[in-house]
Amino acid sequence: MSTDQQTTDAITDAVLSGSAYERLRACRHSIVGQPLTRLLSIQSVLLAALAATVPLYWLLPDSVTPYLPTTDPLTAAPKIAMLGAFGGVMVFFAAILLVGTALYRLEHAPLSEAQAHEVLVVEEFTGGLTVGMGGLSIGLTVACLGMGLLGGETVGAYVATMDGTNPFAGSLYALPLGALGVASFSASVVVLGARWYVGRRFEQL
Repeated sequence: MSTDQQTTDAITDAVLSGSAYERLRACRHSIVGQPLTRLLSIQSVLLAALAATVPLYWLLPDSVTPYLPTTDPLTAAPKIAMLGAFGGVMVFFAAILLVGTALYRLEHAPLSEAQAHEVLVVEEFTGGLTVGMGGLSIGLTVACLGMGLLGGETVGAYVATMDGTNPFAGSLYALPLGALGVASFSASVVVLGARWYVGRRFEQL
């Protein structure tokens, strides 16, 4: 079966289901219009990836040491950690909004067309936060630390290209990478638990 046929069948099934929410969601063709539980899973994975920056920092080779504020990943507070923290806050905030919309759907099911439209707007907004802001920030943070694994020469070339800007230098805000890792891992577990709870509630609906 072709992709076009699968898409047509999915829209047909949504229309025939009698659910205003499913019908509107199937017809919106939104880039970030993933099913709610899948988007929560993506958010949990992004937060876990941010937590992985702690072991990544620990794995940095000795040749990168001159560019680091300290070699201890728990107390290090590199500038790049602030970008990761911003991304983590955006993703977790989006997850809270998404869980809120899920509980709203469960409480007011079946939704009217107006209610379904409002819920979809919020879901698309959370998808945009997750992919466009939070996901991008976390991705850049992990990529930057991953660059450090390539060695001091690679980091030195990057710093020279960026007019001396060192992403591993100490931050004025002194956000320890260890604290960011613990907070991100905890948030990932919370979002994963919320995804399981919401999924079970929808199955029982």
